[in-house]
Amino acid sequence: MLFFKKLKSTICKITGITEDSSSAALEDILIEADFGVDLAARLTKESKYEDDILAALKGKLESILQPLVKDFEVDVSQKPYVIVLAGVNGCGKTTTVAKIAYILKNKGFSVDIAACDTFRVAATEQLSSWASKLNCGIFKSDTPKDPASVAFEAMQSTKSDVLLVDTAGRLQNNINLMNELSKIYRVIGKINNTAPHMNVLIMDATTGQNSIDQVKEFGKVHPISGIVISKMDGGAKGGTIVRIADEFKLPILGIGTGETERSFEKFSVERFLEDLKK
Repeated sequence: MLFFKKLKSTICKITGITEDSSSAALEDILIEADFGVDLAARLTKESKYEDDILAALKGKLESILQPLVKDFEVDVSQKPYVIVLAGVNGCGKTTTVAKIAYILKNKGFSVDIAACDTFRVAATEQLSSWASKLNCGIFKSDTPKDPASVAFEAMQSTKSDVLLVDTAGRLQNNINLMNELSKIYRVIGKINNTAPHMNVLIMDATTGQNSIDQVKEFGKVHPISGIVISKMDGGAKGGTIVRIADEFKLPILGIGTGETERSFEKFSVERFLEDLKK
């Protein structure tokens, strides 16, 4: 990642400077990369006395991230296994639905999709296209209606192993939209009090500090089971991902690396930190 290349370059430049100056420079670049003040200060303090700052920092980051890397697994003894995908506008939810459906279909599970972004026609059309391509069933509305009603119909009618529930993108500080999301969870829970079995928050890796607020606010609506990180490219600074892992201890269920159904993979800590190698 571009950030880690810059971090490595900076550390190489400050090595040999006074301890106070090098520590301040390291802390500044961590803050710049969206680690947050508290985490940046802690990582700097824990690394500055080491002979090899790069290796020490890499080890600290690995210890934060590695325990949270999980495979995307479902338990179809709880049929239908219900997965709700939530997140803000433009974070990549609808495409992630297709990616997860593709993974689960390849594992031999039958999959239905509930298109609960009912006020964005393009989202329903996109999901319909994915469902046809991936041979999934789909529950949708051809006219704008209460998203919870689509979730209700899907919960009552699905016969598949897994039900993926796509929700409308929303700003985490919009109370009305968050209440609408909460209603979807309530409807699902009324039909099956163990559902949803997984509540996945889709996080745009390029968002930065706003991601922290997203986790907090979406978590108030319903407990988050794990995160999927979308748009993992050179534009992502990386610090926010580490901060979310450190602060919330949420499982990292995978990353989106493109726009096709196949562009989803397990999060690799080693690859994420590749540019911190000597």
